[in-house]
Amino acid sequence: MTQQEFNQLLKRYLEGKTTEQEDRLLAEWYETPANQVELSLSEAQKVGIEKRMWRSLQTRIRPAGGRRTIQLAWLSGIAACLVLGFAWLYSQSDTEPEPRVATLVREQTGIEVKNTNPSEQEVTLPDGTTVLLAQNSSLVYEKTFNQARREVYLTGEAFFNVKRNVAKPFVVHTGELDTEVLGTSFRIRQNEKGKTTEVSVRTGKVSVYARGKNQQRERNGVIITPNQRAVYDASTHTITPGIVEKPVAVQSGEKKTALVFREASFEKVLAELTRLYGIEFVISNPTVKDCRITADLNGLSMFTQLELVCKSVDATYEKRGTVVFINGDGCP
Repeated sequence: MTQQEFNQLLKRYLEGKTTEQEDRLLAEWYETPANQVELSLSEAQKVGIEKRMWRSLQTRIRPAGGRRTIQLAWLSGIAACLVLGFAWLYSQSDTEPEPRVATLVREQTGIEVKNTNPSEQEVTLPDGTTVLLAQNSSLVYEKTFNQARREVYLTGEAFFNVKRNVAKPFVVHTGELDTEVLGTSFRIRQNEKGKTTEVSVRTGKVSVYARGKNQQRERNGVIITPNQRAVYDASTHTITPGIVEKPVAVQSGEKKTALVFREASFEKVLAELTRLYGIEFVISNPTVKDCRITADLNGLSMFTQLELVCKSVDATYEKRGTVVFINGDGCP
């Protein structure tokens, strides 16, 4: 039996148009050693296919009038055969499964918000979460949002200020990338062609991970915190963590950091910057730690502040992922 003939037979079987002899042919096809192939499907995909097949089989073995009786062993063979067949069709498909967001819009079970204005549009979700939707961006969520789960589908760019709820994590689906939080503020920016997606955190902690066909109990993902970002490349399926271009102050409480230093150690200056921005600094050469700094850093961006203090002790800095390394030979 060719694959095309087998596909046609499967279709006729699900429509209830096969004979008992053809049902047995399906089972015999499955038992052939040449057809025992491994398929690169996730466990969830295999379980989903199997459930669909068993529902179909249960309909077939309980026809009106109860005329057909099928032995359990033979029924299991048919089920395995159907799972294998549909899994093969799935793995050989030239197109990816239809995104959930498209299904929601088509079935009209979701609510879609599009921003066609030149400025950001504020959207308030049923749980109190606010979303600043950028121009030409769209957001889709189910009508049952916040009843059992909190999930939204983003195309474009948006800034989220998520209402905290430890019982219901908030998940943003952006193409293949998922961003999951309990309650925090962050921005997601997807480029026009969807090849890269960037997630940057303002407050709180965010879990960013990519979905893959073969992933079961392991996912490609990272945890990012304030002033950190993660960039997902859809072409290579990689996530690269880093530091945002313009870090902002994230300290909490009433006490504000006074960035005026007089003969302060270089180590103390960096400690104040860490407290203000939440970014880790590592001094490669211990002799640089005790170099003295006199400076007023108020009103400057973080990387300008860092550039000034490094030059004053004849040092340089480089970003390595989410950490900044300081290199220098010692005090001038």
